[in-house]
Amino acid sequence: MASHNLRSTLHCRWWSDMNKSLVNLRLRQMESLTLPWRALAGREAPSGGWIRAVRQALGMSAAQLGRRLSVTRQAVAELERGEGRRTITLATLERAANALDANLVYALVPRQSLSETRRLRARQQAERQLARVAHSMRLEEQEVSPEEHEAQVAELQERLLSTWSRSLWDDDA
Repeated sequence: MASHNLRSTLHCRWWSDMNKSLVNLRLRQMESLTLPWRALAGREAPSGGWIRAVRQALGMSAAQLGRRLSVTRQAVAELERGEGRRTITLATLERAANALDANLVYALVPRQSLSETRRLRARQQAERQLARVAHSMRLEEQEVSPEEHEAQVAELQERLLSTWSRSLWDDDA
């Protein structure tokens, strides 16, 4: 019975380590995939939207684009307004792009590296968790020094990062 429990424990630990390796690999792959997009982040679309800008740059009228989309000129005008209001669907935007002989490019571009996002979130969670303890310690006049507090935050932050726990993204009520 004891050897079965040991095997089970070792298997769980192996599986956990394997899982962490796969998650780390996925993180590195996403970092690599999104890096080229970072240069584009924050750039604004043309004031009238991409559909209108590309259509006009091609010298194409709204009626001509409408024929390519099998819709009326008025429907094209509504489509362009929808893009400006950000109410257009990706499917409709893709249809318009195809009609303009263009590709729709869609990406979620992290504002900073995904690793940095995780690191900042782990720090927030560590500070939040330790703030509750620090409050109790102050009430009991057992407050730790700022240096010790920082060391505790850093240690908890690293523990949160290394476990890959989804609770990292939980918000307190």
